[in-house]
Amino acid sequence: MKKLVYTLTAIAALLSSCVKSSDEQIFVEKKSTVTIEALAAESRTYVEGTEIHWAEKGEQLNIIYFADESTTRRQSATHEDYTLKNNCAEFTADFTTTDGAAKYTFGAFYPYAYKSTTSSVSLTVPQEQTPTETSYDPLADILVSENPVVTETVPNKISFKFARMVAFAKMTLVGIPAGEKIEKVTFSSVAKPAGAVEFKVHEQGTLENAKWYNNYEDINLNLGGRVATGEDTVWFVAVPTDLSGTSFTVTVVTDRTNYTKSVDLTDKKLNFERADVAVFRVTDLVEVEKPKAYKLMTDLAELNAGDQVIFCTKKTASSTAKLLSTTADGSALKFTSSVTVTDALEIVAEGLPENAALFTVEKGVDADTFAFKAAEGYLYGNYDSENWTSKLSFKADKDAEATWQVTMSAESYFATLYNTLHGRYFNNYAGSKFNFAASQSTYYYYIYYIDGAATEEPENPEQPVVTPLEAPVITAATATGNTVTVEWTAVEGAKDYTVVCGEQSVTVTTTTATFENVAAGLYKVTVTANPADEALHVATKSTSFEVVVEAVTAEAQSVFLTFPADMPEGASSGNSVGTIYSGDVVISSTGTWRTNKADGRDCIYIGRTTSGELRIEAQNGKVITKVTLGAPVDYQIDLKAKENDTYTTTTFATTSVAEWTGECKSRIVFTPAGSSHSNIESITVEYK
Repeated sequence: MKKLVYTLTAIAALLSSCVKSSDEQIFVEKKSTVTIEALAAESRTYVEGTEIHWAEKGEQLNIIYFADESTTRRQSATHEDYTLKNNCAEFTADFTTTDGAAKYTFGAFYPYAYKSTTSSVSLTVPQEQTPTETSYDPLADILVSENPVVTETVPNKISFKFARMVAFAKMTLVGIPAGEKIEKVTFSSVAKPAGAVEFKVHEQGTLENAKWYNNYEDINLNLGGRVATGEDTVWFVAVPTDLSGTSFTVTVVTDRTNYTKSVDLTDKKLNFERADVAVFRVTDLVEVEKPKAYKLMTDLAELNAGDQVIFCTKKTASSTAKLLSTTADGSALKFTSSVTVTDALEIVAEGLPENAALFTVEKGVDADTFAFKAAEGYLYGNYDSENWTSKLSFKADKDAEATWQVTMSAESYFATLYNTLHGRYFNNYAGSKFNFAASQSTYYYYIYYIDGAATEEPENPEQPVVTPLEAPVITAATATGNTVTVEWTAVEGAKDYTVVCGEQSVTVTTTTATFENVAAGLYKVTVTANPADEALHVATKSTSFEVVVEAVTAEAQSVFLTFPADMPEGASSGNSVGTIYSGDVVISSTGTWRTNKADGRDCIYIGRTTSGELRIEAQNGKVITKVTLGAPVDYQIDLKAKENDTYTTTTFATTSVAEWTGECKSRIVFTPAGSSHSNIESITVEYK
């Protein structure tokens, strides 16, 4: 096998110029190039009078060929890069030849599309087309070599005669007000003008044997906001279709409203013929109300009280979305069925599922937050840290659980809903439902909204004017260790003040606030004055200040217990141990005491098949860093430890010393591992 580079030269014979026509000749010769004309710089294929020209760049052909009677048909695309010469373009293409072959068969089609099988090629006239003001969408055009070219050897020149397989329509819309921006035009007919054509380029009679399929009633023409003139020409491509005696409907979407017109073709003729242009006009377009639609929020400043919103999860480039529903799924909320997102990144309100959660936006109970009220109540999240349970649902009252901080990515428009009371997020759980979680998963979240109605002026002109309170002035914001102290000036008319430091929030009646256990980092501190009389004032805009908390190295502390010296007073053999030590850590056990036995054991005993346990709990903000358990001489420990911060379980093999290390803020529970009994003579707990 040899791979050679051949020249493809396209020479057209229409009106004495290199044009893209149904009589076009394509030549293949050794040493390179396909030549086609492009008269307008930076254009794709376009129409000028009766001529259909090739573009200056971006055109490609698919050449199908095979040697002898081989059933292995190869295909080759003309190269994307080419140059202009004498108003024609020169391309190169790569071919693979076969040593000793006595016959070669060649065919071709446009536009280039790779086909997994070349015995029968199918090309689609797309439903979605993007025409220009003067021409159809070039990606919708289809040219096919009428008959294959058969040669005994690879010749210096091969000529194809092309046939245009599609029909063109030049439709003029009359009456769209000048200045409106046309976003999309939909042409619909029961004659199904969109579909595909199937052909065989390697057999004689390609054109005669071709099959056309009328698959779709709608062709959507995306005009991208073209400014209307009152008489607007719209080109499109169709499969050959005779609409005579049927009907069609045109729907126009502009930035202001929609227009439509249904045309009855009874006793009238309109035929989309192959390789021809059907020219017609549509007048008396009727204005119709634009469907109510939720649009994608791309700027958080657009979110205001009174807006209507829906929350959804979808992939960035997906045309479908799954909405938050009002249907419970355990402690979470289900998705609705998928809904379609339009080209304008909108979700049509009339098409929403019945159980979709529809919200009206309100201000949250904290500054710069929102609450979302549905017919079922306010969207809220609850977290029970004692039982490690969470819930996402609806409640009647607007409170801190039903208040959300909303942030948004400026580039991707991903939204985040965060509840500061519990420090948790509105989340997509494993692609199956929405829940309330400690972090957001990698799924994408979006807000779609409809602007709320403008607030009307009060009917009573004597009603007092509601004005914001004066903003408090922060006079000091200092950090000492892990404690932040904020002071500010009093505001006349204020009932109290809401102060936020990072994720902590307090409301106080004084002009100072203190936050403890603040981790190291840079924090934005805000103070908001809340009105005593809401009929006269609204809360101020938050005053902010930045404060830096330096890292503080916690001093290591420890508790060391050894038995029987540290047994609780009154401890007796065979009884439950109970609480052994209480302080910054609490040490307790439901195991039994082994005391004053003949074998000399003074220890906590936890049998391998019992429910006994040893529990060590952090108190007062401390963090447990190490636990060491020792067994009496000649005895062992066989336990497993569960860290309730991270649900991590560690199993210790039978050993005389069991040692756990890590960082645990809540509790560590030691329980039987199952193989042997455990005897604990000493306990050391290190913490900071």
